Amino acid sequence: MKRGRPIKGFTLLESLVAMVILALAAGGILLPFTAAAQAQKEASGQILAAKLGSDLMEQIQNTDFAAVVGTWDGYSEPAGQVRNATGSLFADPVYKRFGRSVRCQTAAASGMDMIWATVTVTCDGRQMLKLYSLIGP
Repeated sequence: MKRGRPIKGFTLLESLVAMVILALAAGGILLPFTAAAQAQKEASGQILAAKLGSDLMEQIQNTDFAAVVGTWDGYSEPAGQVRNATGSLFADPVYKRFGRSVRCQTAAASGMDMIWATVTVTCDGRQMLKLYSLIGP
């Protein structure tokens, strides 16, 4: 039996196995990055919802007490129609996913008339934030 020179290099099967192992390793490495990107997107949405909610609550609190319920109860801004304090629509496209609504109820506390204001912020139809405030004269 004649021996030839040794074959150098990889066979097709060895190359295929190496590629599969590399793909699995790359998938394992990239998975945390995709999860982190999703978590960052959710956190950004929460931050923006908090800003929109607190801005609207500040406008409500700066309204004359006698006019709060008449002005704000039932107020609603559907997604894409969110306005800033001057009444202009937000120009940045990120705000197009958000909507806000307000509910005001009168309440009596310690013999004083108060108003219980609730601001709800939604993103893509999902409630992101509910903010409450008790407003007095």
